Order: sequence, then C-alpha cells, then structure tokens
Amino acid sequence: MAGPRIVCIGGGHGLSAALGAARQLTDDVTAVVTVADDGGSSGVLRDWLGIPAPGDLRMAIAALAGEPARAALLQYRFSEGDLAGHPLGNLLIAALSDLRGDFVAAVDEVAEIAGVRGRVLPATPTAVRLRARMGGHDIRGQVAIATGPGPVERLFLEPEDPPAADGAVEAIETSTLTVLGPGSLFTSILAALLVPGIGAALPRAGRVALVLNAAQQVGETAGLDAAGHIRALVEHIPGLRLDAVLVHEGPLPGVARPVVSDGIELESLRAPVVRADLIAWGARHDPDKLASALKGLL
Repeated sequence: MAGPRIVCIGGGHGLSAALGAARQLTDDVTAVVTVADDGGSSGVLRDWLGIPAPGDLRMAIAALAGEPARAALLQYRFSEGDLAGHPLGNLLIAALSDLRGDFVAAVDEVAEIAGVRGRVLPATPTAVRLRARMGGHDIRGQVAIATGPGPVERLFLEPEDPPAADGAVEAIETSTLTVLGPGSLFTSILAALLVPGIGAALPRAGRVALVLNAAQQVGETAGLDAAGHIRALVEHIPGLRLDAVLVHEGPLPGVARPVVSDGIELESLRAPVVRADLIAWGARHDPDKLASALKGLL
C-alpha cells in the first residue's frame, strides 16, 4: 500500500493506538518513541546495562508487526525465575544493542524480525531521565512523575540536550502528517518532544495533529482541561503549530475526570478542532475510529 508519510510521536498504549490507525492508511509509518521510562523491565535493563528504555519501543514494534503471532512473541512476558516481568522484546533489544554496539541498529533489527511495515526509532539513542516541577517539589524519574502530586508545572530532560536519533528528524520534516499522542502528555509525548532536534523539527513537518486524551491522568495532568494540555505543549515547545486537535465526542462511561466537558470552550485551543467518536472503552482510543479521523486530515 503506497500512501502518505505519517509520523507518530509518543509512547505506551497511546502510541500503539496511533500506529494501529496509521498503518491502515499507509505503509510509510515512522514511530518516534520516548526512551525515558524507568519502571518495570525497562527500568531494570537501563540500570543494569546503561541503555535507553526499550519497553515503549517494543510496544511500537508490536503495533506495526507484520503478523499477530510475531507481535505476541515480542510481548511475551516471563512469569517465573530471574526473568520474571521481562518481555522477550525488551531482552532482544538489549541483547542486540550489546552485540551491535548500536542501540538504533538493535531496534531496527528487532523490527525486521517482527516484519514491521515502516520504521520504529527512539527519540534519542541516549539514556535520558525525566525531571519535573510538581506542586513546588522537584520530582525525578518517569514513574515518580506519573504518580506525583500533579499537575506537572515544568518538565526537563537529563541530560538537557541529547541528540535525536538518526532518521527521526528527517522523518518528521518530510512527513505528510505528524501525530502527537494520544497518551501521557508529559511522560510520553513531551518526553519525546523535549529532545531538542525532535521538537525543533515540528515547524517543518507537513500537518501536525494532536490526539487529545479523553481523561485527565491522576498525577501528571490532574486538573488540566483541554486548553491546559495545549498550553503545556506550547510552553514546552515554543513555535509549535497544531493544524488539528482531535477530540473525542461521545460517552465516557467510568471516566471520572474527562479532559473535555460542556463547560470548556474548545475554540480557546486556537487550533482547528476535529470532533469524533474515538474511544473503544474507558479512556482508550480505538485504532479503527482514530484511522477514520486521521484520514480526514490527509
């Protein structure tokens, strides 16, 4: 399938949903993935080996895998012994990084094993950590920030100026559409955009769309409405241009803190708003519904 060039930036389940949508529209998909996670298997491997966090990369590769069986193999998580809690995909990335001496090459090789259509790239090949100001406190680490006394007032990378991965900037600058989110605003989306080369490339992208989260996250975005999400993005990434903001319109059963409510003037976002039913269940975005909304932006 030939088609437009789509770049998706972020991490976690939100990025997986965006990639699942993008692959329905084109074969030319690039994921630019945060590597700042410090919890679970990723946290253990980065502490042991000094590599960037592999977990979000593994999930992105699984989302673009050529066959469900290959995705399931990468996602397989050991349940017993010293390997308990480690997904096979994380271990493959770690092993190939050690063998090749090149983290990006390791990710490319695992993507090839999975039969990925497109490419998966870390935002940076450097092992970065997150630091945030929250509630007057200095909080360090992705897990601590995600569960901290939110909302995040300011987010930082350590080190502050890591290089962007080879190919990531070019992919953004030559994209037809660059999709930010959905997913954790600070610990997924901004964690990738704060890599200087990544954020600086956005003004030269084709169209840029934000898929707005359906719900506030306890901790990092608690109390932030839709306009608050946009302000946080613009304050951290000066010169950011949003050509569309995709907003879920429809019921959100079981969601206690929606980002958009009847009392919010969406026009205050200062970007064209696209309203559509985007949610599968809870606050999770549905790849098929998201694909239909993104198709209208191309």
